[in-house]
Amino acid sequence: MNIRLFDGLDREHLLPFVYLRPVADLFMGGMTFRERWLKLFAKTVTVETDDYLTEPNDITPDICILASLIPTSEFVDAVQSLAPNQKLVCEGEVLAYHGGIASKDSIIDSYESISVQKSKFIRIKHNWDLFLMNEHALRFDISLLSKDKVSATIADNNVQIGDGAITIGSNVNMEGVSLNTTDGPIYIDEGATIMEGSMLRGPLYVGKNSVIKMGTKVYSNCSIGPKAKVGGEVNNVVFFGNCNKGHDGFLGNAVIGEWCNIGAGTDASNLKNDYGLVRVWDYTSGNFVKTDLQFCGLMMGDYSQCAIQTSFNTATVIGVGCNLFGHGFPRQFIPSFSRGGAQGFTENRLDKVIETAKAMKKRRGVELTSKESEYLQTVFQSTANLRN
Repeated sequence: MNIRLFDGLDREHLLPFVYLRPVADLFMGGMTFRERWLKLFAKTVTVETDDYLTEPNDITPDICILASLIPTSEFVDAVQSLAPNQKLVCEGEVLAYHGGIASKDSIIDSYESISVQKSKFIRIKHNWDLFLMNEHALRFDISLLSKDKVSATIADNNVQIGDGAITIGSNVNMEGVSLNTTDGPIYIDEGATIMEGSMLRGPLYVGKNSVIKMGTKVYSNCSIGPKAKVGGEVNNVVFFGNCNKGHDGFLGNAVIGEWCNIGAGTDASNLKNDYGLVRVWDYTSGNFVKTDLQFCGLMMGDYSQCAIQTSFNTATVIGVGCNLFGHGFPRQFIPSFSRGGAQGFTENRLDKVIETAKAMKKRRGVELTSKESEYLQTVFQSTANLRN
């Protein structure tokens, strides 16, 4: 079955993490939304997204699905059972429909509605949902990834606590590590390195060829993407692939985008001093909005960096291509392509961001493509008003 994933109406609420990718390519749990549907049953997965991110293809989808959904098995069955001119609906919103027309086509209004209960899926509506709902994604993905998979042997010098599942991929280097599955499973994907003295608690996913540095404390509900490096203390953090937090410092209830670098000793608050509910920057309204969250840490967009000993306030949102440094707490919303800190900001030049991105990728043996440069240029231009 060929599937198309469409962004839906909440795309802008998921910024800054969808500036450089469709909603389908957001990472949480143990994979992206696109990879999840491919793993479930899809033959191909294409996307319907903003024009500048659109991928040329000539594949006509059989089914179109809202990209930001993590399904249950019942929802998967309902999707596969859709007939022509039928759609799955929850509280008046279309979640999936049969056929290949665009999601905004008015013809869909005439399709037969099949109601779906909210308990049959998990919906990502805001950028903070990536960490808030990551436990659900982890449990779903680890079950999916572990199915019919034979785990590699765990060396005797590692300590296992609890009777939960531990799945180890091939060529994993792990000795002298504590693995606690009391609260959930642990999945360590192929080629990962877990250095000695590290303490891991499930639910947890450690991505392919990623590195957890010596003595790292990884609490529950963390997802570490492919080729990421993590050190220090982390709790309920989603790390996209190729990001680097290789040294001491605390992150909690946070999301770190791809190709980010977090300097040694950086700490980010995830709880206000008065224990109150946090306000978080919302790109749609252009202002800070009230939430029901007591815990919310750093949310950093792709290709952003911060210097050593940087301190962040609770619920700080950072855009794409930022370079942060200096003492004190910078403000809680930092627009894309900003340079500076608590003492003030200037524009981080596009050519400098691209130069840094090329150097960062070169260290990992990959190149910045012309298409990726075009995406950065588009975001630079579209976010100029936020920097003024």
